[in-house]
Order: sequence, then structure tokens, then C-alpha cells
Amino acid sequence: MKILYITPAFQHPMVRGPHRCYHFIRELSPRHEITLLTLKRSEIPPKALQEVASYLKEMRIIDAANGGGSIDGENGGALAGMGRKLQSDAGFRAALAEMKQVFREMVQQKEYDLVLFHGKSVFPVIEDWKGLPIVIDFCDATSMRFRDRMKFDGLLKRVLLIRRYREFKKIEKKLIAKSPHVAFISARDRDASVDQQDGMVSSSNHGMVSSSNRGFKIIPIGVDLEFWKRKTRNPGKRAIIFTGVMNYRPNEDAALYLIKEILPRALPKLPDLEVLIVGRDPTAAFKQAAAKYPKNVTVTGFVEDVRTYLERAALFVAPIRYGSGIQNKVLEAFAMEVPVLCTPVVAEGLLIDDQRQPPVKVAEGAEKFAAELLRLSGQPEELARLARQGREYVEQHFVWSHSAELLEKMCLQAVAVSR
Repeated sequence: MKILYITPAFQHPMVRGPHRCYHFIRELSPRHEITLLTLKRSEIPPKALQEVASYLKEMRIIDAANGGGSIDGENGGALAGMGRKLQSDAGFRAALAEMKQVFREMVQQKEYDLVLFHGKSVFPVIEDWKGLPIVIDFCDATSMRFRDRMKFDGLLKRVLLIRRYREFKKIEKKLIAKSPHVAFISARDRDASVDQQDGMVSSSNHGMVSSSNRGFKIIPIGVDLEFWKRKTRNPGKRAIIFTGVMNYRPNEDAALYLIKEILPRALPKLPDLEVLIVGRDPTAAFKQAAAKYPKNVTVTGFVEDVRTYLERAALFVAPIRYGSGIQNKVLEAFAMEVPVLCTPVVAEGLLIDDQRQPPVKVAEGAEKFAAELLRLSGQPEELARLARQGREYVEQHFVWSHSAELLEKMCLQAVAVSR
């Protein structure tokens, strides 16, 4: 296949942000000819640029930092002058307009079998376009994250969140209507995005399509099982860990919830509990809260290798109260054979279509979460079982090569139906 892949940002493990599209490009490129159209949203290391270019037939990057200035790259050609970090909404809108123009030129000048599209923020690029078959990698339900966050924020923030919820819900509905071929990251996100009351869903390319018969597929993220692999097996018996980018609002909320609500309930019975909060950009509010427990809580900020800290922990805790998609941090803990205690929000994202329950312990509410944490601290055999089953779970369900195969089948089906 000749695939035109549209993404909202350049993706690579060396660049901050998700890596889903990078892994799909790497896995699909040996069998298919891929052209990438994307935005440059932050600095891109030359090595990352060179590697991704080596997988592609052609690469077009629109510099979103300055609202213009496309950069062409073909067959691994060198790219330079990438510009500065995204400065303003005006700059992004200008880059988006240029991206749309470049997209139109590309589909007019060159032959592609299909468009593979990912990214709600760049939906205007394809919104009013008809032509090639489109596969939508919808991924997670962003609107659900804003909806659920309203439960935990004040009135003023809730007003803003309602607006954001409505904006994303509108975009998500349009995305689903754009193509009968839509991939979701989890069954939970699919169900949150698809209006089950709509017996029929309008598709701009294919008329009316039954919502029960549409090409909705679950394509989860994957884990690099060779990288996330335990080297030592001597965790601290009283050490628990939570990882992530700490200025990301769901993570900050979870970390504050752990320190302010859960920890005070656990410490009286477990005074030597060690809490490791590992991840870049901890907020001032969180550091202030953690400073009240200098003997128990360690806030690392950025670390070169998270695996070192995961190996120190007897238990991974994920007290996340709202979110969408699949928590990468939990999959990494699974792969590192660290047992997991989490909230229902996290557990639901880990469900596979066959409804097999993920090997985690689940607790909701600070009282129950602290109680389960205390119980597990005295159950070494149960922790060992969870650790073993967690590794097996990611090996069976969250491997990039398998997810790429599922996406490949979707693309081939979309091309075949179109023909």
C-alpha cells in the first residue's frame, strides 16, 4: 500500500509526548510505502529525524512554532531550520492552514491508496475532503477525560471544562462520521465515544452505516518488552512508586490525592512506608504537599532511567481519578514485574475485548485504597503472583508488532472496500 499518514506532531521516543504513530511507522514501513505529513511542535533531535526519515518514502513537516515554513524530506534527506517551540494559538492555526494546503497538493499530485489519520487537533485538514479511503486512528476519548475531571475541580474550572468537553465531543463525533474504519485504543474509549443510542451513524464518505456493523476496532498501545525488563529482583519491602509527567493534570491530581488523602491513612500502620514519585516537571503545589513527609516521600523530578526506580518498588500505585486511554505507566510496571494497585478508571482502560480482567488490584476512594495498600504489604505471595501475571498480560496483549498488524488489516480492508 501507498499510505499518506497524517499526525498532529512528529513522534519519536526521543521527543516528549506519545509514540504510537512512530511505532506504527516503524512496523509497517518494511511492507508498505509511507509518506508522513505532520507538525513540528517541539525541538526534534537530528538522530530522531534521521531515523524516522529512513522508514519513509517522503516526509513533510510543517513548522508550527512559527506558523509556517514546510520542510521536505525524502528517503532520509537531512532536515534543518526546524524553528522554535509552538508559541501561540495563532501560530498553530496558521500552521494548520498550511498543513491543509499541503495535504491537498499531495493528494492531487501523487497517488496514494489511503489516508491514515491520527489527531483530533488537526482534523480540519481532512474535515471537508472526500476522495481516498480513510482509516481513523481515533485512539482515546479526550472528551471523557474532561467530563470526568469536572467532578474534582472547582466551579470556575468546571465552566471551562464544560466548554472543552463540548469542543472535543463535537470533533470526536465528526471523526467517527468521517469513515467506517475507526480504531480505538480500548473498549472503554470506544464506548465513551460512540453514541449507542444512534442506530445509524452518518459517514461523509459512505452514507449511513449501522453503528453495530461499522469497522470499529480496538488497537491498543504496545510496550518495548526488551527495554522494560527487570534486571534485579530485590525491591524494598515498604517501597511504592507512581510515575509519569507530573505537570499533566490527571497525574498531578493522582499524586496529590496519594499524598494528601491516601498516605495519611496508611502511615499510622506503616510508618516506614517509602513513596517514590518519579517523573519530570512536578508542580509547586505537589512539591509543597510532599515536603510535609520528608522521611517518607521522595520526589525525583526528571530521571534518566525510570527502570532503576521501578526495580526498587514492591508495588506500583496508580490512584488516578480521571483519564482516558491506556496508562503507559501501568504497562511499563507490568513489563517490569511490579504489581499494580489502581483505581477503576485505570483498570477499565486495560480491559481487552474478550473482557479478561487485568491482573491488578482495584480500590476506589482514599479509605479503601489505603486499606488495600496495607493489606498487600503483608502478602508477598500475592504480590509475586501479580508481578508474574502482569508481565504475561503485556506479552499477550500489548505488543507493538501485534497492534501494527491489526492496523495493517484495517488499512487493507479499507482499500479493498473502496475498490
